[in-house]
Amino acid sequence: MQSWFAVLTKPRAEAVAFDNLQRQGYTCLWPRVRRSRRDATGMRERIECLFPNYLFLRADPETESLAPVRSTRGSLGLVRFGGTPARVPDAVIEHIQSRLDPGDGMVRLDAPAWVPGTPVRISEGPLSGIAAIFLSTDGVDRVRMLVELLGSVREVVLPRQQVAARI
Repeated sequence: MQSWFAVLTKPRAEAVAFDNLQRQGYTCLWPRVRRSRRDATGMRERIECLFPNYLFLRADPETESLAPVRSTRGSLGLVRFGGTPARVPDAVIEHIQSRLDPGDGMVRLDAPAWVPGTPVRISEGPLSGIAAIFLSTDGVDRVRMLVELLGSVREVVLPRQQVAARI
């Protein structure tokens, strides 16, 4: 019976491991997301791994050997618990696959649904680390919130990517 397994890869070698495992005939899943990051020239969109250093492999360990995974370029081997390869539940993989965009194969993550008054933390940009209170959305990818700066409360509008839930 075929099952999904997690494969531990070398750092930043997910693409190499993915290509080589597919060449060996394994069915693989490499979930990636598009993220906007600020750099010296402004905002840039980058493709990042949803699970850095991991991919998923579908195989039937009863009929095919999983030993080649350990020696595949880019791969360190299967994730194991007590020497037994850990199986990833099909429901987890199905949930990830349900979020794959058919056009580009990237995983689509929903923005958190905040209600007015939700405490949040600014995670990026010049106001990074400051606590704020969510007021409303301002367009598709911007949020409006209250921030205390220099002893007074100010309303600011920021890109949604710069705001994280307060933990």
